[in-house]
Amino acid sequence: MRVCMVLFGDLRFDFRVFREADALRTAGHQVVLVASDFGGRLPSVWDDFEFRRIPVDRSKSLRRTYPLFWHRAARLAWEVDADVYHAHDLDALWPAARAAGRRGACLVYDSHELFVEQSSLVRRAGVRGFWGWLERRLVRRVDRVLTVSAAIADTLQQTYDLEPPPILVRNLPPFREPVSGDGLRQALGLDGDDEPLALYQGGFLTDNGLAEQITAMSRIGVGRLVLLGSGPMEEGLRHQVASLGLQDRVRFLPRRPFPQLHALTCGADLGLCVIKPAGNSFLWSMPNKLFEYLMAGLPVLAGDTPEIRRVIEDTGAGVLVDPADPDAIAGPLRELLTDEPRRRRLGEAAARSARRYCWEREAPRLLEAYAQL
Repeated sequence: MRVCMVLFGDLRFDFRVFREADALRTAGHQVVLVASDFGGRLPSVWDDFEFRRIPVDRSKSLRRTYPLFWHRAARLAWEVDADVYHAHDLDALWPAARAAGRRGACLVYDSHELFVEQSSLVRRAGVRGFWGWLERRLVRRVDRVLTVSAAIADTLQQTYDLEPPPILVRNLPPFREPVSGDGLRQALGLDGDDEPLALYQGGFLTDNGLAEQITAMSRIGVGRLVLLGSGPMEEGLRHQVASLGLQDRVRFLPRRPFPQLHALTCGADLGLCVIKPAGNSFLWSMPNKLFEYLMAGLPVLAGDTPEIRRVIEDTGAGVLVDPADPDAIAGPLRELLTDEPRRRRLGEAAARSARRYCWEREAPRLLEAYAQL
């Protein structure tokens, strides 16, 4: 089949989109991507794919950016003449649905999160209401819904009475052995420094728990916290770090394209997945970073939310904490940073689990969904 994927996101950093596009292409489908272009060269892994890219001005508000993107994406997607239009998240569903309707093609809605329940929308009733209205209107046209966690699948099913029910395709990375090296320390300018590194990688998003983790670092006297990523809360987080005098112990690194991430992750001593449930999207999330830590053989300090708890209890690879309480984070964080034998045991459990929590085992779910189309 000819598949047109539509997304409003940066292809340099979206590993889920690449994994799905690559799996479909490997299975014999032709994949074309209609995607936003935020600037910057794409990783070479994208070289063999066909694109229709839409420049996006980051300086403009999303209220202006989204309508411009949707209008152009709908036209470009229709020009692809696809058998299936695959919308990556709710903010790409309208142009994909419009093109699918005009072509009489199948429509796939890939819900990367519970979009309407994002923490950034919790206190914005009008904006949240618009996205809820849009999802209710468009989901009736969808032939298959994919999503990232069982809890989100259940919520979408209960909300919209979907038939067939949503298909779970989790954010699992391809299997790779952990690699040795000091790439992370070198990136931080810490060659020869033996302080253990606790790593958070991902978005600096509204009320997602990073402020609590920084506060926890102010209450312990060991280790460094590395924040690798970017997002709308970065300025506020940097101000918090400065106000607490933690500039040497809490370090920022810019977001890296996904092909570079595994080697950096492997250079940490501990992975942090302490997601604060400030909205149901975070409460029921299954973040990429959790499985990337397992793949790197890292012990994990994790927030005690339902889906994350399920993985930690199944693998024995980490410790659960209350993600909203800095004191509850600080104690286990200090213990893990100072207890190298325990970190080693948890890391070995993480590495063992990576054979089960890998994309090679998850991709067949995506391919089966397409086979049903």
